Amino acid sequence: MKTIGIHTTFLSEGHRRLFDALGELFNVYFEKRLFGDGKEVDCWLFINAGQVDLDRIAQSNRTCFTVISENELVACGESPVISFSKHLSIDSKIRGRQIKTNEAIRVKSLPQWIQNGTMIASKEDAPIWMVLKKYGYNHHYVSTPIPELNDEGHLFQYFQGKQFLQLLPLLLFLRALTEDQRWEPPPLQACFMIDDPNLHWPTYGYINFRKMAEHARIHNYHMSFATVPIDSWFVHKPTAALFRQYHDQLSLLMHGNDHITHELFRPYSNKERNRFLRQSLERIERLERLSGVEVSRVNAPPHGKCSPSVIREMAEVGFEAACIPRGALRRLDGQQAQFHILGMRPVDTIEGLTVFSRFPLSGSCHNNILLAALLDQPIIPVGHHQDVAEGLQVLGELSKFINSLGSVNWVDMKRISRSHFAQKIDGRILHLRMLTKHIEFFIPDGITQICIERPWLEDRVSESLAWRISGESKKWKPQIEIDPITVLPGQRIEIVSNVTRHFVIYSKNNSRISIWPMVRRLLAEGRDRVAPVFRWNFEKDSQR
Repeated sequence: MKTIGIHTTFLSEGHRRLFDALGELFNVYFEKRLFGDGKEVDCWLFINAGQVDLDRIAQSNRTCFTVISENELVACGESPVISFSKHLSIDSKIRGRQIKTNEAIRVKSLPQWIQNGTMIASKEDAPIWMVLKKYGYNHHYVSTPIPELNDEGHLFQYFQGKQFLQLLPLLLFLRALTEDQRWEPPPLQACFMIDDPNLHWPTYGYINFRKMAEHARIHNYHMSFATVPIDSWFVHKPTAALFRQYHDQLSLLMHGNDHITHELFRPYSNKERNRFLRQSLERIERLERLSGVEVSRVNAPPHGKCSPSVIREMAEVGFEAACIPRGALRRLDGQQAQFHILGMRPVDTIEGLTVFSRFPLSGSCHNNILLAALLDQPIIPVGHHQDVAEGLQVLGELSKFINSLGSVNWVDMKRISRSHFAQKIDGRILHLRMLTKHIEFFIPDGITQICIERPWLEDRVSESLAWRISGESKKWKPQIEIDPITVLPGQRIEIVSNVTRHFVIYSKNNSRISIWPMVRRLLAEGRDRVAPVFRWNFEKDSQR
């Protein structure tokens, strides 16, 4: 573990809390020190440096990250645009890009006494982040102050679409510092998501499934619809055939069960919670039988609200993951040790279930897209049918932006979940760090053994581990985590943690339908389906 010396005589509790969180995220140790105290560190961090500190920093034979004091900074206009250079030290996802955010309006530039460096980021051509090379080490200078984290805060509150500039340079610096410890991250993956549509008709509100599928094929994106399990009572066969035909562009996942108010956030008894989650799985199995369309066992809770007890039960009955807005994560588990870094890892494991983050789909969600990509998270913008009321242009523009980030895998939520792992190759051994509970992959050439890590376990009670060769056997082979698995190149391997016996128990108790949820859902669907008609009539009347 690398040690970062913080040169300061006083460190506030807010900064201490933030550095502890960053240390957990990057596996580094921050320690308050005085520069030149003789103790070994891997780099130095100055959090409020003035001109008097410059000579001291310049003499350092270690990498340094220096935040310049507010008193030394220079006003540089009120532009909301930050420009990143094409320097190779910058992550390729933001290299050469311009990022627009109102947060930038208040940003000032570095003082003129910092010279002869390489400009990494600027505002109106004035440097806000520079790097100077000294004694073979990079010395970074930034004008954005490091924020403080309160006791109930999360790092992601300083790393989201409207506010990220204070943390971005330090995060990228820490990533570069720990590059030698870094595993190869999951591939860049993306999926647009729209809540509520079903297979009752070839359209849903402003969505025409065929037109969207053709548009997705042309513009290279994938759209997954979060469908409500109670809607499985009917399937329009031509619509199901359309989904089967365009399976590379269209897919389904789960959206609650009945879609009633706070459905997954209510204080259920253990029996009630188990019953309605099993009922949702039973309904989805019925939908698959009627339609021939696979539905990802990933649940996007209605309105993003889900209780820790429901998350825990989802893991027990067989859901592979949940997909929840980052802001809603704070409701899930405020007691866990890594509370402050929820939403900052490639994926979170909460109460035994994989939890992916999603964010609102809009024509201005570019910053959220970039930040998800920088965190090695799947890019999942979510909306409703009203978000394409003006047409599919917004999807075309956003997919173009996402595809500009690199090689992007546009796939459904099941495939996102099952290909989300980190890896390292050591000779003929492939080391896999599972980031989700169920993964699938092909064995690369030259690999004869794989070793598995499950980082979410830590000191918790161990979970069972099993594997199988896809297409050869449905039977799982038990595996001890510390033992390698012998494999052959080209094989497709599935590995699952905590194999659940989630056979759906069909019973009258599971199958019963309450009248009010059905009526409510039909009314909501009817409202969505007639929305384009009312809009067309309104626009027609307004033109008279």
